[in-house]
Amino acid sequence: MERSPAVMWTWLLGAGLVLVFCITTSTAFPRPPQLIGCVFIHRANVTCRWEPGDTPTTKYTLQVQKISSSVKTTFSCTTHETTCTIGLNGSTSRIEFCITVTAHSGSESFSSHPRCQPGRTEVMLPPAILNNVTEVRGSPQCLNVTWSRVSSDFPVSNNEIEQGNLNSQIEITVTKQLDFQIRNVTMEGYSVLVCHLRPDTEYIIRLRHRYRGPASPWSMWSKALQGRTAEDAPSAAPEFWRQVKQNHRNGWRLVSLLWKPLPHFLANGKIIFYNVTCQTESTPILSDHGSCKYLHHLSTSCSLLLPAGRSFCTLTASTSAGASPKSKISLHGSSETEPPSPSHITATPLNDSSLEVRWVALTDASVSSYVVEWFAVREKNSSTLHWEKLNRSRTSLVITEGLKPMERYAVSVRAVYGERGAGKNTTLYTYTRQGTPSAGIDVKVQQISGGMVELTWSPIPVELLRGFLRNYTLYYRTRDQPARSVFVPGHARSYTLQNLSPGNYAIFMQANTETGAGETGTMANVHIRSEEISVVMYVVVPLVLTILALILMACLAQHGIVKEKLCKDIPDPSNSSLSHWAPKTTLESMNPLVLPEKPAVKYSEVIVLGELENSSLDQDHSYQGVCNLRTYSSLRSPLGISRSGKTLTRRSATDLSPCCSDYSSVMLSRPLQNTPGPLLHLSCDQYNWQTANVNNVKLQLGGASEPSQSQPKDEHKTSHHFLQHHQIPASFSDLSSISSSAVLPSHTTEISSLKHPFSQSSFNSLLQSNNFHQPTDSSDNFTTSFSQFLPSIFVDFSYCPVECDPYISSTI
Repeated sequence: MERSPAVMWTWLLGAGLVLVFCITTSTAFPRPPQLIGCVFIHRANVTCRWEPGDTPTTKYTLQVQKISSSVKTTFSCTTHETTCTIGLNGSTSRIEFCITVTAHSGSESFSSHPRCQPGRTEVMLPPAILNNVTEVRGSPQCLNVTWSRVSSDFPVSNNEIEQGNLNSQIEITVTKQLDFQIRNVTMEGYSVLVCHLRPDTEYIIRLRHRYRGPASPWSMWSKALQGRTAEDAPSAAPEFWRQVKQNHRNGWRLVSLLWKPLPHFLANGKIIFYNVTCQTESTPILSDHGSCKYLHHLSTSCSLLLPAGRSFCTLTASTSAGASPKSKISLHGSSETEPPSPSHITATPLNDSSLEVRWVALTDASVSSYVVEWFAVREKNSSTLHWEKLNRSRTSLVITEGLKPMERYAVSVRAVYGERGAGKNTTLYTYTRQGTPSAGIDVKVQQISGGMVELTWSPIPVELLRGFLRNYTLYYRTRDQPARSVFVPGHARSYTLQNLSPGNYAIFMQANTETGAGETGTMANVHIRSEEISVVMYVVVPLVLTILALILMACLAQHGIVKEKLCKDIPDPSNSSLSHWAPKTTLESMNPLVLPEKPAVKYSEVIVLGELENSSLDQDHSYQGVCNLRTYSSLRSPLGISRSGKTLTRRSATDLSPCCSDYSSVMLSRPLQNTPGPLLHLSCDQYNWQTANVNNVKLQLGGASEPSQSQPKDEHKTSHHFLQHHQIPASFSDLSSISSSAVLPSHTTEISSLKHPFSQSSFNSLLQSNNFHQPTDSSDNFTTSFSQFLPSIFVDFSYCPVECDPYISSTI
């Protein structure tokens, strides 16, 4: 602890002594000026620069001594600056020189240490002379630069140049560009190869040298020369796109193929032509190229027809040196479903000539790129489709190409799924800046009716609309009243003004966008007369009433049509074919009818026509109504009734079920010898019946009989009068059989089976037949004439009230 202050004082004393020594030394020996460097100009002069010394200096003296084998020559100059130039009187820079700088301060002078060296060490060579800058065949990225020198002015020999004693630099500038680059090259002759340039590019070249190392200054730049590199094949494929313009019925599509010209730094030369080839999965190359067959260097699109299936198209661009890589595009088949498109697409105006388009990227890993399309929406003239292809990482694009204010643009974004092709198109419409419509609306008066005026107009073309249409303003005014206005929706193309009072009206319209109202259109003048209202009362009202009357009549007619439609399956029996048809019926068997214990008929009456003369035909027989009318036969012997040699068997009975009658009458021309039992059986519950036709009995359509030729005239009149008095149309269900003992006419009768009900008129028509043939036994085939019977037989059911349906099935 006691030594510490002593040591400290010792160090302080030593530092003071050193400081005093330095001050004393500097005062005694001031620092002279320091030579920085000199520049020799061959056979001209030398310029040197230096730093001043410590002492105040009034002037400097530069001395350059030329040392040669025979004589020493000194060159000097005096200056107040720190630089000075001395002429060498044509001395070459190849010899050795010694250089000294002296600073004068009052009566004292301080000189720098002399520096002796050859002049070429710091010589500035004269500028080189450029002769040519040419392309190199086979090396489109290189230029060959040749130069020369003046031997008397250039202090470096050819051998020294070939040995590489020159350091050289080349300045390279692309024509019409401000940027340049300087490259160091080793010069081993009078030509040098400059590479790593762009093909088919024009450059401006300058050259300079220096002798050996950095002590020698660079020479001045040579005069510039221009040179162009050779062409090369394009280094990239053109950007390729498509636009499907039209679909044909057979599935073929008119497709426009679009591409962008390659930028010059990718084209590597002048494009001579483009080549487009298209193919399908089944066809290697399509033969029909459309307008894509010959494409010159200015072409940027072509059109051709492609089939309905999936198609592939390729594009190459060719220069004189070769073709570019292929650019490929895929097109979906016409029946294929396109992949989805990006969502949340927005277009934001940045200024009058730019839009920023944004979208949300898809998560599908197969998406390779996005394509942004936009074009001006026009009605009169077509517009150019602009498009830009971006990589899959991009989600926005600022578009500026072809944009103008107050013009509508359609902007869409598509995703490209590699070999699968492009996805769906999502389009939105936008403006960079909206304005008011530049054209008005021409209003036309379509109709004037009373106090109503119907107006029509055509929409403003979209290129003149200059904004999104919101609505129309319709103005109408008279001379004595202010203008009134009505807002009309933007989608409307007509409007009717109602309840206008008589007078003269001026009508005009304006279109309104988001910015404001547009120009006023053509004004329409309308005159509403007071008589117009009376026209409505006298013309329109009667017209409306007439229409209502026609509608009422149509409804009534429709009611009848409906009724006819519902009943169309029930025909009128009077229109049946059986009303004029006499079927040929064969009675196969006639079995005696088994009588029920209690028949439903009160009684049956047989009237002999011969006795009708003594009785009154107008007598009213009060018979009680019965439901079933049955005729019975007491004969049991079988009858064989035949026609044309055919034997028929007898059937039991015939049931006329639909008919519920009061009584029945069988009228004969004269009494039978043996009265038969009941034969006919008519029931209300059956519909199948047999008919008996008698040849000589002909009944008219109204029910009256027509006598045969052998019948007396008075009998004909009596029977006819009787039938007219008692006949009532009726329908019968079943006439199953007729016994020979019941009714036996004088002529042969043919009986057939018919399973359809019909009316009395039809039944009377069936009573027309030819002959009856009666064999006595089933084993005996002979015919016996029944001449003992009357030639005519009448069966009248005139008092039979009909309770069944008056129509017969349409199958008759």
